[in-house]
Amino acid sequence: MLREAPKKSIARYAMEYGVYFGIYLIVKFALTTFSLNNFVANFVSEVLLIAIPFILYYIMRHYKKQDGGNVRFSQLWMFGIFLFFFASLLSGVAEYVYYRYINPTYIEMQMAAVLDLIEKMTQAQDSEMLQVMRDGLAKGGAPSPIEMVFQTIWANVFFGSLLSIIIALIVSRKKKIKTL
Repeated sequence: MLREAPKKSIARYAMEYGVYFGIYLIVKFALTTFSLNNFVANFVSEVLLIAIPFILYYIMRHYKKQDGGNVRFSQLWMFGIFLFFFASLLSGVAEYVYYRYINPTYIEMQMAAVLDLIEKMTQAQDSEMLQVMRDGLAKGGAPSPIEMVFQTIWANVFFGSLLSIIIALIVSRKKKIKTL
């Protein structure tokens, strides 16, 4: 008597695909960090960012085919949320290592660059708010590496769930058979 292999859960599929998507996010993060001094890395990083919806579409289609094609919208949406969560956990480890050990001043440098950009865009050199932000940064007000990682994981899951709604709607549509 042959037994059927037990069906994998949505979380199990998301974990498996999340490894590949997490590696993708790690490559994107690495290129983003190198993009400060390299135009090509910046361009490739932006292309990878724009490609995320298409990659999510491909992964969801593949999941739907593996599960026999009988996948509802809610299952695809949950799969997308899990996928972004597991991929973000993996990329979060790489980001933590970078922030903590490879370039410990990266967060402070980025925050200082943002404050400079705000100052240039608003022409508010004497702004009291900008001075308060600069003082806070000088006193160690920048987030710690682990806080940055948690913020990134939260943002990835939140925006990934919104993107998953759209992609799940597209993937879950049933194709109509054309008859002559």
